[in-house]
Amino acid sequence: METEMTDTSPAPERLDPRIAHAQEVYTRGKLAIYDKWVLGLFCSAVWKCPAHVMRKLYDTSAGRRHLDIGPGTGYFVDRCRFPVPDPEITLLDLSEECLQMSADRLARFEPQTCRANLMEPLPLPRQHFDSAAMNLVFHTIPGGWEGKGVILKHVAETLRPGGVLFGTTVLAEGVPMSRFTHKLLLEQHRRGNFQNQGDDPQGLERQLARYFPEYEVRIRGAVAVFRATAG
Repeated sequence: METEMTDTSPAPERLDPRIAHAQEVYTRGKLAIYDKWVLGLFCSAVWKCPAHVMRKLYDTSAGRRHLDIGPGTGYFVDRCRFPVPDPEITLLDLSEECLQMSADRLARFEPQTCRANLMEPLPLPRQHFDSAAMNLVFHTIPGGWEGKGVILKHVAETLRPGGVLFGTTVLAEGVPMSRFTHKLLLEQHRRGNFQNQGDDPQGLERQLARYFPEYEVRIRGAVAVFRATAG
């Protein structure tokens, strides 16, 4: 069964070129090695937050109606222990390659897909989802916490009261970081793959507090692991 595609992505001339560049990384060829290199190697050896930490976050936080933002290859949804055998899955990304690959992998769930810019209000029903995940997404978005914090507002609007937002993001400031990790972080900045210059735990907490009555942020290596409950 083909998934239904909602596309509200901005015209190229309206899209921040830094965001456009970060999306260009997610070609089918690079996505084919994403699980092994990014989730298997970089998360553990460089950012010091192994993929099993993220899998546990999914297992303990995902609900029946789940919105996965930046699904990558669909790795975490594929392995998630949902509370029901037939969850309703919606995948959201700006990259059509990511949406196609993850939807193919998760075909057994018959997921819906939505291609949209997180910096704009999302073309999704309000107060609909039980959970939303943003795993390894924020560090690819420019603007600092004061700019990209509005994304949390847009996601909060899609969650039912009591619904849960959870995720992870690589930070650039205020976390323990070896010389090796810092060097690779700067290389990601140079290539334009990461846009998290200045991102720190306190900035994330401030933005979560604006849009969620309850939240928590834990630090694992250079990564913030966060969870928030909608009011």
